[in-house]
Amino acid sequence: MPDQSAAALLGDNGTSAASAVGGVASTNQSSLGSVWTAAFDEDTNAYVSNKGWKEPADLLTSYRNLEKFAGGAKNLLELPPENATSEQLDAFYSKLGRPGNPDEYGLQPPEGGDPELTNWFKGTAHKLGLTAAQAKALYTEWNGMSGAMQEKLQAQKAQEAETELKALKGEWGQAYDTNVAAGRRAVQALGLDAARLSAYEEKLGTGEMLKLFATLGSKMGEDSFEGGRSESGFGVTPAQARQEIADLKMDKQFMDNYLKGNPDAVSKMRRLMEQAHAGA
Repeated sequence: MPDQSAAALLGDNGTSAASAVGGVASTNQSSLGSVWTAAFDEDTNAYVSNKGWKEPADLLTSYRNLEKFAGGAKNLLELPPENATSEQLDAFYSKLGRPGNPDEYGLQPPEGGDPELTNWFKGTAHKLGLTAAQAKALYTEWNGMSGAMQEKLQAQKAQEAETELKALKGEWGQAYDTNVAAGRRAVQALGLDAARLSAYEEKLGTGEMLKLFATLGSKMGEDSFEGGRSESGFGVTPAQARQEIADLKMDKQFMDNYLKGNPDAVSKMRRLMEQAHAGA
């Protein structure tokens, strides 16, 4: 039977001395391995444990691998502070891929587009730090939206012009063609081109523009007027014709001739009556 000294060497459970020594070594190693994490808080220790880092060399190896993956510490992107200077922002945007100046975006105005508006867009995109790809995508979307809005606006204006033109035809009645011809004379005499007429129409509206040039044209001596009305009864609006009828009824000499069946008086009154009720 082993003596007490042998039992002590063999251990209480009968294991070998070698095993006992191994157990002591294992405990000491575990104790030594935890020394470098002793100052860490509980969350950090848990993080180290989950990563499987047994010693400081493991942490260093992991960091070096991270740098290799990121392309080196110089390529790591650090966000600028909230109160960043313009220089700090410029450096940050450059790392993101912003071109050196607005012209390097390579953006061109669409057909019929305003170059100044395109220059404003490029300058704003550069100021906000957009990359070339971002600026191009946004510019394409912006032009698409702008084009759609322009088409919608043009369709709306065309509808409004058609409505005004229809109302004017009803107002002018048989005098419509005559008044339009007078308007054309005014346009030719003034030497106005399509762009200027479009500008007038944009400002005044279709109906008011046609009335304006018809009035100007009627004052250029092409038609014979008496008191602003045609002697023939043609080329006047229904409202003008009704006013002329009222005036003639107050003309004793004309009414005497009319009631006596004077052909000229009867013809004139008949034409005015037709004109007064045109479009009714």
